[in-house]
Amino acid sequence: MNLTRIYFLFLVLFLGGCKSENRPKDLGRAVYFWKTNFELSKKEKAFLEENKIEKIYLRFFDVDMLQNEAIPKGIVSIRTKVNQEIVPTVFITNRVFERLKFEQIEDLSANVLGQINKISNAHKEIQFDCDWTLSTKSKYFFFLEKINEKSPKDMKYSATIRLHQIKFYKKTGIPPVDEGVLMLYNTGDWRKLTLENSLFDAQTTMNYLDNLSEYPLNLNFAFTFFQQVLAYRNGIFYTFIKNCTLSEIEANAAFEKTKTENQFLCKKDVQFKNISFRENDILKFENSEFEKVNKTKNRILQKTKALKTTIILYHLDEKSLSNYNQEQIQEFFSQN
Repeated sequence: MNLTRIYFLFLVLFLGGCKSENRPKDLGRAVYFWKTNFELSKKEKAFLEENKIEKIYLRFFDVDMLQNEAIPKGIVSIRTKVNQEIVPTVFITNRVFERLKFEQIEDLSANVLGQINKISNAHKEIQFDCDWTLSTKSKYFFFLEKINEKSPKDMKYSATIRLHQIKFYKKTGIPPVDEGVLMLYNTGDWRKLTLENSLFDAQTTMNYLDNLSEYPLNLNFAFTFFQQVLAYRNGIFYTFIKNCTLSEIEANAAFEKTKTENQFLCKKDVQFKNISFRENDILKFENSEFEKVNKTKNRILQKTKALKTTIILYHLDEKSLSNYNQEQIQEFFSQN
């Protein structure tokens, strides 16, 4: 065998053995909707159609403890019909599994399924969102198993996964579901005033994903297109300010920009957004910078083995999405 043939054979073997991470992905498109009233504006409906969104992960309700009982809270009201597949999504607080006994979990699973079907029974998938811990893992996973036992065989289940549950998956465990959604937002501790951006930090995110390709569950990926304002008093977290924009803070004479980027000092006692603020309170504006989010998305797509995955935007909200142009949205939903 001459050197040319040996080289050619080596090249074929090398290319054939290239990691699937480097191949183009088949990307699905989805969004989260996290409000109590599912009533879409014209622009939100247009967004779904223009961007060929296939799925809406719709928060149906939360489950939390009231005294010694786990109850549904914030049950969604569906007022808009859409062409997209609706995936009922249920957020369960960790304290539910801290406080319930194992023998109560089966009843919980039946009650949760019953509440989902009261709202709508026309679904092919259900998603559960719970930031489980080592102490609640066994109860949460048992809950997921019971949910599966009580459902049709063709029903699909997914669960949200946090960054630390990827990095330390051998300790935190793998939920017994068909696939996971890795939540790539709220990457920092929002209680800390000194943290530049708790909503999304690219470096923090990637630090948790060294072993992403080893994770044994198929993953989809959720990124934030969102902004939020947080208030601090005496350096301690005070409150979130809902439906607040950077321009509204800048236009209010009671707030003065500080040397720290996107932080504002309250110069006097004032009512703002139906919240009482005191002199020297600090407001911090956080958002998701498109370039950082998109670059991180591309790095993650290179690291994952799956040739088919879904990119999910959090969340479908006209006000938040107005900060991004159509070209950026198209780029986000593509591999580039």
